[in-house]
Parts: sequence; C-alpha cells; structure tokens
Amino acid sequence: MIFNDLREFIAEVDKRKDLKVIEGADWNVEIGLITEWQMSEPNNPLLLFRNIKGYSADYSIATNLFGTPARTALALGMDPAIKRLDIVRNLRDIFGQGFATIAPVEVEHAPVKENIQTGDEVDLYKLPVPKWHAKDGGRYIGTGCAVITRDPDDGSINLGTYRVQVHDKSIATIYMSPGRHGKNMRNKYWERGQNCPAAVAIGMDPILYMGSHSDVPKGICEYDYTGGFRKKPVEVTRGVATDLPIPAMAEIVLEGEIIEKQTVPEGPFGEWTGYYASGERGEAVFKVKSICHRHQPILQGNPPLRSPYFALAHNLRRSASAWVDLDKTIPGVKGVWLLDDAAFNMIVVVSVEQRYPGHAMQAAMGIAFSHATSYMNRFIILVDEDIDPSNMQDVLWAVATRCEPETDIDILRGMRGTPLDPALPPHKRNIGDYTHSTAILNACRPYAWKDQFPVTIMSTLEELEAVKKKWGKLFATGN
Repeated sequence: MIFNDLREFIAEVDKRKDLKVIEGADWNVEIGLITEWQMSEPNNPLLLFRNIKGYSADYSIATNLFGTPARTALALGMDPAIKRLDIVRNLRDIFGQGFATIAPVEVEHAPVKENIQTGDEVDLYKLPVPKWHAKDGGRYIGTGCAVITRDPDDGSINLGTYRVQVHDKSIATIYMSPGRHGKNMRNKYWERGQNCPAAVAIGMDPILYMGSHSDVPKGICEYDYTGGFRKKPVEVTRGVATDLPIPAMAEIVLEGEIIEKQTVPEGPFGEWTGYYASGERGEAVFKVKSICHRHQPILQGNPPLRSPYFALAHNLRRSASAWVDLDKTIPGVKGVWLLDDAAFNMIVVVSVEQRYPGHAMQAAMGIAFSHATSYMNRFIILVDEDIDPSNMQDVLWAVATRCEPETDIDILRGMRGTPLDPALPPHKRNIGDYTHSTAILNACRPYAWKDQFPVTIMSTLEELEAVKKKWGKLFATGN
C-alpha cells in the first residue's frame, strides 16, 4: 500500500491499533519529552497530540511516525512483518537497474490551499510549534519537513529536510549544512544580489518525506525520485507567494524568501548525532509571506533523537543505495547495513564473499566514496558472507575473532564531515574545516589463508531449518 498523504498513513496505523492519542500536552518541551520517552520503548506507538495546551482543537501534532521497523516497512509499502535486512534488499531492487523517475503533475485543486494567509495575516504562532528539547534555543516548526528551492541557473527543483526555527510571527530561519543542494542554490541567488525564494512543506506522504531527506544525486529532483518509487507522479500545485511547485497534499506550507543580509541567532538545537554540537549561530532570515494549510492541519514532528526512527528508513535507504553502488563494480556483496544504533550514518557494515586478494578492501573503498555513505562515516566494518551485517551480535563476534588490530585496521583522512560533528576540534571548527577520519576494520578471514581459518561451530541454515520444521509446533505461541 502506497499512501497519498500523511493522513492516510496515520489512518492505516490507527486501523492496526498502533496509534496513541494524547490530549492536552504542552507544546513547550512536554510533547518532545513524551516522544523521546516513547521512542525508547519497545513496540512503541505512533503519537497523535490533540487539544495542545493554548491551541484550538483544530490543530494536532504527529510524532514517532516511523518508530518501529514494522511502521517503517508499512510506510514504504512493504509487509510490516518483513525483516530489516530484507527491507534493504527490497530497496536495493527498487533503486537498482531499471529505476525510472516520474515527473510530478501540477493540479489546480489542492487540499493544502484550503486555508491561505498572506501579508499581515501571517502568524506562525497560530500553529502549535513545539519546543522539542529543553536546551533548544527556541521553537522548531521544521523537523518533518521539505524545504523547496529552485536553481536559478537551470531551473531544477530541490527538496531537502532542514531544520526550521520560528523567531517571530513572520520570521523563521532555515539551517542547511555545507554542501547540501538547497544551500548551494540559496547561495547562487545571493551571489546575484537576490533573495532566495523558498517554501517549507510540513506533513506529507511518507515516501515524499523519505525523498526529501535522501541523498538524491544532483540532477534528479526529489519529486521525480518519489514518483519513481511510488510508480505514480506526485501532485504539486503552484505556490501562493512564490511560483515554486508545492506538494498539493501537504498539511502546511510556508512560502517566502531567504534574505542574506538579515540574520538572527539560530539554535542551539538537539541534533541527529545526539548532541548540541553546532551551537548558536547567526542565520539568514526566512521572511514568511504566506501560510497555506489544510482544514485541521497535522504538524509532522520528527525531532532528532538517538533513535534513528525520527527519519524514515534513513539507514535502510542509504544501505540500499550504497549496495546498488557496490553492485555496479564489485562482485560478491552479500549485504550492506548502516548501524541504526550509531547515529545511523556513522558506522557501515559490509558483508562480502571474498573472491580475490584485495576484494574486501575494494568494497571498503566503494563504501567510503559512495554518495550514499561518504557523509559523516566514521567506521567501515568488513565481514564475511557468513555474517549478517544487520545482526550486531554476529558483527561484534566477527570483529573480536577475525580482526587483528595490528594489520586489519586502516585510517582514511580528510573525509566529508559537518559542523554538527560533536568530535570536531575547536580549531578546525573555527576555520571551517569539517573533515574527519574514517577507520576501516577488516573483520574478514584473511584471504591468503581463509581456507585454513578455523571452522565455526555454527550449524548450517539447512540444518537449522530442518529442526525448526520438525519441532516448530512445540514452541509455537500458546503451546
């Protein structure tokens, strides 16, 4: 099942009895605390906050949308009972050879335009914008969002998930890390002495949200990428205060301009690394000229926490994309996994069936420079084909028994990083050097004598399946 908007997804989750409605919570930290608490619990529900303190019952906030592997699979149109590594395999198949983008279609009737405020009517505080973490520098309307910009050179459209802080009724800021496509487009306008038109879409169908925070290659629009995944075009409508194409089925859209020479303090904000690393800084004003929203709009909240599930399939999609990249040039790759318990970007495990000397290290280099995994990648762990890269018990066993530290650990330097890196030394931060190092841990059996490596005590899959078939009924639930 592919969902057309956020509401359809929430309704399906509710039908599966995986939704919890919370009445009367406070936008000031309390909603964030409840979200953090629930995301740390096993089998946690999607959270829908209604009758938020100080606000009309017409407004609600949805959080913890993808807080379990089951809801992640459901959001991607897959069986909620599927195994996590099988989600990656399915995504690899979708994004592999034959993937074709589908351009969006413009429509006149757009639910997002059911309510429109412009000029003096604009008031961001009419929306129940949360303060997510106690130490945050303010209220952030943009966490589960897509910031839409157009390249002034070629007219291409970009969607990126960037944090958006509210500062006044019509003043916000949009923080973009260096190298992001949206920031590059913004800077082109400024180089021309122009303000940058921008729109912020909040609350959208899961696949479009995934596309917005995916590392889509330059030259491919996230609308087209999403259409290709969904096998049908995204519906867009022309903006009210800009001529940007905005998602017709979004819950809320803010439109305006990013102004270079007007700045306000932005942050600090609790970031995806699990720290307040980038601190407070001056950020250009996003002057909001219009607000469009549906009747009874749902503000989508995806505040960063140590759990990776504030994003949709972030580690799964990157794993699949890197696997696709490896398959193009490297044989024998049996699995790729971005470790979700390690800030989901920063440790990558690759399972490879070694076929020649240097094969494993070739796979490591592929991961180090893949578009999907080159950003903030601190560790690459190589394992043999008998290791499930998504099973950390297997991976740690392989590291402990097959990785000889003196000979099997290598360091790459000058790798692509970010100001959000908590381990970035102050002297590098001060000069804008955000690079870092990446360690490669080769936990594969040494190729030169792998056939002489001691045999494991583990039974074969065939042996285990046979005993499960014979004795499975004895261990079935209720027996």
